Amino acid sequence: TRVPDGPRAIQRTDCRMTAIALPNRGETDRLIWTAGIIAGASLPHWTTLPLWAPVLLLACIAWRLSGALLRWHLPNRPIRIALALIALAAVLGRYHTLNGVEAGSALLVVMVALKFLETRSHRDQLLLIIISYFLLFAGLLASRSMIIVFFLIAFVWLTTVGLMQLGRRGPLLDSRSTVRLSGKLLLQALPIMLVLFVFFPRLPGPLWGIPGADTNGRSGLSETMSPGDITELGLSDEIAFRVEFFGSPPGPGQLYWRGPVLSNFDGRAWSSNGVELRGPIVETLEFSGDPINYRVMLEPHGRRWVFALDMPAEWPDDERILMESHYQLIRFARIRSRQDYTLTSYPQYYAGEQISDAQRNVYLDIPASFNPRTRALAQEWRNAGASSREIIQNALQIFRNETFYYTLTPPPLGTHSADASAFTVLMRAAGIPARVVTGYQGGELNPLGQYYIIYQSNAHAWTEVWLEDEGWVRVDPTAAVAPDRISSGLSNGSRAGERSGVGAFGNMAWLRDMALAYDAANTYWNDWILGYGPEIQNALLRSLGMSRPHWSKLIGLGVAILVVMLAGLSIYLGWIYRKGRQNDPAARYFARFVRKLRRANVAPRLLSEGPVDFGNRAANEVPDAANSIAEITDAYVRARYERDDDNDQLERLKHLVRGFKADPAV
Repeated sequence: TRVPDGPRAIQRTDCRMTAIALPNRGETDRLIWTAGIIAGASLPHWTTLPLWAPVLLLACIAWRLSGALLRWHLPNRPIRIALALIALAAVLGRYHTLNGVEAGSALLVVMVALKFLETRSHRDQLLLIIISYFLLFAGLLASRSMIIVFFLIAFVWLTTVGLMQLGRRGPLLDSRSTVRLSGKLLLQALPIMLVLFVFFPRLPGPLWGIPGADTNGRSGLSETMSPGDITELGLSDEIAFRVEFFGSPPGPGQLYWRGPVLSNFDGRAWSSNGVELRGPIVETLEFSGDPINYRVMLEPHGRRWVFALDMPAEWPDDERILMESHYQLIRFARIRSRQDYTLTSYPQYYAGEQISDAQRNVYLDIPASFNPRTRALAQEWRNAGASSREIIQNALQIFRNETFYYTLTPPPLGTHSADASAFTVLMRAAGIPARVVTGYQGGELNPLGQYYIIYQSNAHAWTEVWLEDEGWVRVDPTAAVAPDRISSGLSNGSRAGERSGVGAFGNMAWLRDMALAYDAANTYWNDWILGYGPEIQNALLRSLGMSRPHWSKLIGLGVAILVVMLAGLSIYLGWIYRKGRQNDPAARYFARFVRKLRRANVAPRLLSEGPVDFGNRAANEVPDAANSIAEITDAYVRARYERDDDNDQLERLKHLVRGFKADPAV
């Protein structure tokens, strides 16, 4: 093909070559905005997603941006379909379903990743921004912690900024102005959100009915205990539960939080013999002294245990909680979300259960070939005619006088590993029925919220022995070895001089104070925001004068308030818009231009009519002035809606409007 001669032809050829070699900067900026928004919107899900899901997202983002910046080849349609099928199979293989918060969120993230990889048009980018809002909402279902919620609110703001940037064609807008405008939009929606939150009828249960991804929490306890196999006891700062006392709290030495009871012993490990519902076991309890009323805020741990101060006497009837035969409170369903209970306990009690011969055999059982020294010592005491009470005191005296010490890092033990739980085994060897009770001991007072924090590192075990005419009696050998461990109750953040809980901050008191302040704020967040249910709502409405709020009244009241607020907002925005037009010189000049056209019998500009549409209509009605009308319309659009730092377009508009004349159309 012959190339035309002349500089103008060469210039056109060079421009075409440049367009192929260099990417469109505006489109690249839009693509980077889209990539940043979908990556940030998916960030709250990363802790619950399988590792390959965020890797796939980042790989797709890198591949697509490389295609825009470096002109890399992007996958064709068959490859994209194959990737989608592989991703779908991977999600199904990981979760065995596409339903639920975790599986649905994983599927949404991988589909967003693959959609970004095939992004070609302005419409695709807008679609990804809209999907990002759903990703943010799914993150709210996965975790409702205060930090996550504030992050999601901030990112909704940023996503709205992105929507404003990508929702129009042409160069991107000034970042500061779009940030301010999106913030104003969200603030204008805030009153509506508050009205819906307060007045929308609440159903029983927590605000968010769908269990989140964090509902399979871990517990520091188990249904088995093998002290001989423990070589490193984890010092976990995770919170097991919080407790608020209604009145004076008990002393640290009374803070025994009862959990699973272990009765079976195979020579190395203790285990539970399962839940037994043997008659009304609570009737065998007799209480004395003053009751302690308190509230337990239990974190999810995936088990059925409800921890209570030893010994519980009353608990909620409507929460499907019962006391099993070991005096342990259990719930019918596994605890997969945060639970809030009000209970009553008596530190002074008499557990006068009478045990059968079969039960006695279980509580005396120890393997014949294990722990010969323990057996010999117990037999020596029995042969000396010591009573059960004397045997208990002899054993505790050994713990006090010998070189026993309390440690969180015990060394590996040998074959006769039960010497680490020698007291319970010693009692059984002496013919005294005994069992191991696991739970938590102590807690840390948060002075900002006046409640106790019980950490996983507060996990503790003690012994219960059964005595004639006394029933089950708690005996804690730890009090003999390390009395400070029990008397302090870990309230000073140390466990026998070792790190635990908030004590992980060591001597940095300000960090510890910050951690307690955050925990107090998070507790209030759980109580008043996540826990905003029918009871709190009814109490709030009663304080506003509604004695018996019904759901129909709530909906009617909410709708009425919303109508008033929306009407007021519309009036305010209309006033601001009119005031802005009056203060806008470009709008004043264009209004003068519209009035001049009215003398030419051109109908006034409609409220729904944009300046370009009005200019086209006026040019059709006054064809002799069509060129002048087009120039004035173009100058107005540039002066009003585009950057005009030097006011060149505004001066041009002013000059054109002053010189404009139009004769009435014939």
